[in-house]
Amino acid sequence: MPQLFFTDLSALQRSVSTNGVMHALTATEIEDAKDLGLIDGMPFILDVSGNYDHDLSRFFRACPTMGVRSMNSLRAYARDIVVWLRFLEERRNGKTVWQADRADIAVFHDARRLSDPPYRISAASWNRAIAALDKLYRWAVDEKLIDEAPFTYRQFWTRFGSSGSARTVAVNSARETGERRGNMRFLDLARYRMFRDVGLRGRLPDGREDPAWRGRNGERNALFAELLITTGLRLQEASSLLVSELPNYEPSGPRSLAFRLAAATAKGQKGREIRLPVRLLKLLRDYTDVERARALARYGARNSISRISRPIHVAECDRRAIHIVNDEHVECINVDMLSPLERGRLVHGDSKLPLSLWLTEGGLPMPMAAWEAVFLRASGRCQRFGLDIEVTPHVLRHSFAVHMLTLLLREQIGWVMDYRSAQVGQAWRRLIGDPLLKLQRLMGHSRIESTYIYLEHIADSQELVDAAIEQWGLDVAADEVVA
Repeated sequence: MPQLFFTDLSALQRSVSTNGVMHALTATEIEDAKDLGLIDGMPFILDVSGNYDHDLSRFFRACPTMGVRSMNSLRAYARDIVVWLRFLEERRNGKTVWQADRADIAVFHDARRLSDPPYRISAASWNRAIAALDKLYRWAVDEKLIDEAPFTYRQFWTRFGSSGSARTVAVNSARETGERRGNMRFLDLARYRMFRDVGLRGRLPDGREDPAWRGRNGERNALFAELLITTGLRLQEASSLLVSELPNYEPSGPRSLAFRLAAATAKGQKGREIRLPVRLLKLLRDYTDVERARALARYGARNSISRISRPIHVAECDRRAIHIVNDEHVECINVDMLSPLERGRLVHGDSKLPLSLWLTEGGLPMPMAAWEAVFLRASGRCQRFGLDIEVTPHVLRHSFAVHMLTLLLREQIGWVMDYRSAQVGQAWRRLIGDPLLKLQRLMGHSRIESTYIYLEHIADSQELVDAAIEQWGLDVAADEVVA
């Protein structure tokens, strides 16, 4: 069946053994391979005969120019496409991806959405797969690889922009409209603290130290969780921070500082400004001075520079720029341009120490998969103590959003209840609109609709709104009596 692979440029440096004989690429072959324009992490697919599909690979390489800029999104697209290829091979008489038609899509839907429960996927998973296939086939039509896509499209009129100009949009009929969008999990603060202390720090549910705990990075892991729930950062955004990006602070200064998140680490490459509490910055500085410093000492003792694939040597760096040593020349690069993978390759030119903020116990940059494993183990530890807690990094992002929206609404309601103007409509728009817009910016959502889901999860939102409306009614009535 078709197999999915991901380009690993570090493999160029490795040797392999075949029948007891070691094989390795020569320096010339490695340089020739690099000249081919290979991209680390780029997916590629081999068919049942082990042949390389150049057109599929061209599509993957074109995805960043079609809005799929995140390597994580590209990997998800590749996984959905290889499932489709395997379905065509096994259930549709070995059709190629370019021979598929609407009948194949219909049978695919039956297999994926109408099969027995163990094999049935959700509407959200189905729609994600359709999004990947729709982009693939639209690209293929543009490239003249096929005459038409194997989908039926419906035309809708919609309005765009502040001018309200009407346009038609084509919607893929294979997409299901019943997808649940409000099904997201978040933690109240009590459950978060239990997860942090029991799951990550290794304490007992009553707060005492656990003598059986063998973890050595509990404080680092707890601090990472604190960063996520305090700022709402995505896993990729938080895990790819550089130590040089941390802002300086004055003990007697403001309680929080603005922090500009690098565009290349954010979803859709859209940088944004978040707020970093000084309390959290102090904890991060303590981590860099103690636990991270110990990890760097182990890194140096083990000469771990050899374990960093294609290190990028940095002469100097600050919050907004780094100076890279390139063929004996030094080039200044804006940190906004550095992808998460490139950030993990940054090392100081003299000491060879990594510049990533988050390091493993041995001093190497922590990959995202390692953080996911940390949260999985912490959730398992909580459950072994009978605590119904299952947490992923994204759950903490949702938790930040729900609690922040609650606080913003409380603040806004306080403003409204003190407001004594007859402009009720304007005040009502500010009551709901401003907090959502503020949260949208903090979360980095490109569409306000993505922020609406958090309204459904505010425990006392209806109580707050009802109280505000009641107060407004009293205020308006009082004004009428006076008049």
